[in-house]
Amino acid sequence: GADSSSVASDLTSGVENITATWQAFAALKEDGSVVTWGTSAYGGDGSVFTSGPVSSVVSDLSSGVVKVYSNRWAFAAVKTDGSVVTWGDKRYGADSSSVASDLTSGVEDITATCQAFAALK
Repeated sequence: GADSSSVASDLTSGVENITATWQAFAALKEDGSVVTWGTSAYGGDGSVFTSGPVSSVVSDLSSGVVKVYSNRWAFAAVKTDGSVVTWGDKRYGADSSSVASDLTSGVEDITATCQAFAALK
């Protein structure tokens, strides 16, 4: 497993669920925040990644998350307002920019294949 020592203090209480990609983990906490760890290219540092971090979504994961989903390479989170945040390898689901306007509200559920996500509104 991935080394969680850098976030160990964040995982001592309040963890509701943990989901994983091949080399990273995301823990959803009771307060609606998400703690990530593991390999950056797989979402371990909360960034969208292509040969190096492109952008970070860490601030978007600090509150309001109700569910986290994963595929082999990326994560997707639904927030209380029905918006979606994605991170990990941008080739496999982390880059949701082409449908960003559809993911700002009203998403009820997400399903994943090994390399993509689909949102249900």
